[in-house]
Amino acid sequence: MESLNGMPPSIRIWSAACSTGPEVYSIAMVLNDLLAEELSTWRVTLTGTDISDAAVAQASYGKYNKTEISRGLNAAHSQKYFVHNGTHSRIADEIRILANFKKLNLLEPFNHVGKFDIILCRNVAIYFSQEDKKDVFERLAKQLNPNGILIIGSTESLFGITDIYERKQYMNSVFYVLK
Repeated sequence: MESLNGMPPSIRIWSAACSTGPEVYSIAMVLNDLLAEELSTWRVTLTGTDISDAAVAQASYGKYNKTEISRGLNAAHSQKYFVHNGTHSRIADEIRILANFKKLNLLEPFNHVGKFDIILCRNVAIYFSQEDKKDVFERLAKQLNPNGILIIGSTESLFGITDIYERKQYMNSVFYVLK
Protein backbone atom coordinates (compact mmCIF):
# COMPACT_ATOMS: atom_id res chain seq x y z
CA MET A 1 0.00 0.00 0.00
CA GLU A 2 1.29 3.43 -0.89
CA SER A 3 0.20 6.85 0.22
CA LEU A 4 -0.47 9.65 -2.24
CA ASN A 5 3.10 10.99 -2.11
CA GLY A 6 4.65 7.61 -2.99
CA MET A 7 5.73 6.95 0.58
CA PRO A 8 4.33 4.06 2.60
CA PRO A 9 1.37 5.09 4.76
CA SER A 10 2.28 5.90 8.33
CA ILE A 11 0.70 6.13 11.72
CA ARG A 12 2.31 7.59 14.82
CA ILE A 13 0.73 6.87 18.21
CA TRP A 14 1.95 8.02 21.62
CA SER A 15 0.76 6.64 24.94
CA ALA A 16 1.92 9.51 27.15
CA ALA A 17 1.59 7.71 30.48
CA CYS A 18 1.94 4.09 29.46
CA SER A 19 2.86 2.51 32.80
CA THR A 20 4.16 -1.01 32.01
CA GLY A 21 3.00 -0.90 28.38
CA PRO A 22 -0.26 -2.85 28.03
CA GLU A 23 -2.00 -0.01 26.17
CA VAL A 24 0.83 0.23 23.64
CA TYR A 25 0.96 -3.52 23.10
CA SER A 26 -2.83 -3.71 22.77
CA ILE A 27 -2.66 -1.11 20.01
CA ALA A 28 0.11 -3.10 18.31
CA MET A 29 -2.05 -6.24 18.45
CA VAL A 30 -5.05 -4.43 16.97
CA LEU A 31 -2.93 -2.97 14.16
CA ASN A 32 -1.52 -6.42 13.46
CA ASP A 33 -5.03 -7.90 13.39
CA LEU A 34 -6.44 -5.15 11.15
CA LEU A 35 -3.57 -4.81 8.72
CA ALA A 36 -2.27 -8.41 8.79
CA GLU A 37 0.20 -8.87 5.89
CA GLU A 38 -0.02 -5.17 4.99
CA LEU A 39 1.45 -4.10 8.35
CA SER A 40 4.99 -4.44 6.97
CA THR A 41 4.15 -1.89 4.27
CA TRP A 42 3.27 0.75 6.87
CA ARG A 43 5.58 3.03 8.82
CA VAL A 44 4.26 2.43 12.34
CA THR A 45 5.55 4.31 15.35
CA LEU A 46 4.17 3.28 18.73
CA THR A 47 5.77 5.21 21.56
CA GLY A 48 5.09 4.73 25.23
CA THR A 49 6.43 7.07 27.88
CA ASP A 50 6.21 7.00 31.64
CA ILE A 51 7.84 8.74 34.59
CA SER A 52 8.86 5.44 36.24
CA ASP A 53 12.13 3.74 35.31
CA ALA A 54 10.76 0.40 36.51
CA ALA A 55 7.59 0.72 34.42
CA VAL A 56 9.56 1.65 31.29
CA ALA A 57 11.93 -1.29 31.85
CA GLN A 58 9.05 -3.76 32.22
CA ALA A 59 7.28 -2.30 29.19
CA SER A 60 10.44 -2.59 27.09
CA TYR A 61 10.94 -6.20 28.10
CA GLY A 62 7.24 -7.05 27.69
CA LYS A 63 7.06 -9.56 30.51
CA TYR A 64 3.81 -9.94 32.48
CA ASN A 65 2.36 -12.30 35.09
CA LYS A 66 -0.92 -14.20 34.63
CA THR A 67 -2.98 -11.59 36.46
CA GLU A 68 -1.65 -8.78 34.26
CA ILE A 69 -2.31 -10.84 31.11
CA SER A 70 -5.87 -11.70 32.14
CA ARG A 71 -6.93 -8.03 32.49
CA GLY A 72 -8.79 -7.16 29.30
CA LEU A 73 -6.98 -9.63 27.04
CA ASN A 74 -8.97 -12.44 25.49
CA ALA A 75 -7.61 -16.00 25.30
CA ALA A 76 -7.11 -15.85 21.52
CA HIS A 77 -4.85 -12.78 21.77
CA SER A 78 -3.04 -14.29 24.75
CA GLN A 79 -2.19 -17.39 22.71
CA LYS A 80 -1.41 -15.49 19.52
CA TYR A 81 0.71 -12.68 20.92
CA PHE A 82 2.45 -14.07 24.01
CA VAL A 83 5.07 -16.70 24.71
CA HIS A 84 3.96 -18.39 27.91
CA ASN A 85 6.53 -19.73 30.35
CA GLY A 86 5.25 -20.85 33.74
CA THR A 87 3.94 -17.96 35.81
CA HIS A 88 5.05 -15.28 33.36
CA SER A 89 4.47 -14.51 29.71
CA ARG A 90 6.39 -12.35 27.30
CA ILE A 91 4.95 -10.40 24.40
CA ALA A 92 5.84 -11.96 21.05
CA ASP A 93 8.78 -10.33 19.28
CA GLU A 94 6.65 -9.46 16.21
CA ILE A 95 4.59 -7.18 18.47
CA ARG A 96 7.38 -6.04 20.79
CA ILE A 97 9.44 -4.64 17.91
CA LEU A 98 6.58 -2.30 16.95
CA ALA A 99 6.83 -0.44 20.26
CA ASN A 100 9.45 1.76 21.87
CA PHE A 101 9.44 3.05 25.42
CA LYS A 102 11.13 6.03 27.06
CA LYS A 103 11.18 7.72 30.42
CA LEU A 104 9.39 11.06 30.35
CA ASN A 105 7.87 13.39 32.90
CA LEU A 106 4.86 15.16 31.40
CA LEU A 107 5.46 18.15 33.67
CA GLU A 108 8.78 18.77 31.90
CA PRO A 109 9.35 19.78 28.24
CA PHE A 110 8.52 17.02 25.76
CA ASN A 111 8.60 18.74 22.38
CA HIS A 112 11.46 16.41 21.40
CA VAL A 113 9.12 13.39 21.10
CA GLY A 114 7.81 14.53 17.71
CA LYS A 115 4.38 14.79 16.15
CA PHE A 116 1.68 12.13 16.42
CA ASP A 117 -1.60 11.17 14.78
CA ILE A 118 -3.02 9.89 18.05
CA ILE A 119 -2.00 10.79 21.60
CA LEU A 120 -3.39 8.85 24.53
CA CYS A 121 -3.06 10.57 27.88
CA ARG A 122 -5.40 8.50 29.96
CA ASN A 123 -5.87 8.62 33.71
CA VAL A 124 -2.78 10.62 34.57
CA ALA A 125 -3.98 14.23 34.59
CA ILE A 126 -6.20 13.42 37.57
CA TYR A 127 -3.02 13.72 39.65
CA PHE A 128 -2.17 17.21 38.33
CA SER A 129 -3.22 20.65 39.54
CA GLN A 130 -5.56 22.65 37.27
CA GLU A 131 -2.61 24.78 36.11
CA ASP A 132 -0.51 21.71 35.30
CA LYS A 133 -3.42 20.09 33.43
CA LYS A 134 -3.82 23.19 31.28
CA ASP A 135 -0.09 23.33 30.61
CA VAL A 136 0.21 19.62 29.74
CA PHE A 137 -2.83 19.49 27.46
CA GLU A 138 -1.83 22.67 25.64
CA ARG A 139 1.69 21.31 25.10
CA LEU A 140 0.22 17.98 23.94
CA ALA A 141 -1.70 19.95 21.31
CA LYS A 142 1.62 21.06 19.81
CA GLN A 143 2.58 17.39 19.36
CA LEU A 144 -0.54 16.53 17.33
CA ASN A 145 -0.35 16.25 13.56
CA PRO A 146 -3.04 18.08 11.59
CA ASN A 147 -6.29 16.14 12.10
CA GLY A 148 -4.70 14.30 15.02
CA ILE A 149 -6.71 13.17 18.00
CA LEU A 150 -6.25 13.21 21.75
CA ILE A 151 -7.77 10.48 23.89
CA ILE A 152 -8.04 10.97 27.64
CA GLY A 153 -9.52 8.77 30.38
CA SER A 154 -13.22 8.00 30.33
CA THR A 155 -13.75 9.83 33.62
CA GLU A 156 -11.70 12.85 32.53
CA SER A 157 -12.75 15.97 30.65
CA LEU A 158 -11.05 19.04 29.20
CA PHE A 159 -14.05 21.21 30.08
CA GLY A 160 -12.83 24.16 32.13
CA ILE A 161 -9.18 23.27 31.53
CA THR A 162 -8.47 24.47 28.00
CA ASP A 163 -10.58 25.58 25.05
CA ILE A 164 -8.16 24.70 22.24
CA TYR A 165 -9.75 21.29 21.71
CA GLU A 166 -13.13 20.33 20.37
CA ARG A 167 -14.87 17.35 21.98
CA LYS A 168 -16.02 14.68 19.53
CA GLN A 169 -17.96 11.50 20.07
CA TYR A 170 -18.07 8.32 18.05
CA MET A 171 -20.57 5.79 19.33
CA ASN A 172 -19.73 5.59 23.07
CA SER A 173 -16.20 6.94 22.75
CA VAL A 174 -15.06 10.50 23.36
CA PHE A 175 -11.95 12.07 21.84
CA TYR A 176 -10.62 15.55 21.17
CA VAL A 177 -9.37 17.35 18.08
CA LEU A 178 -7.84 20.79 17.78
CA LYS A 179 -10.23 23.63 16.98
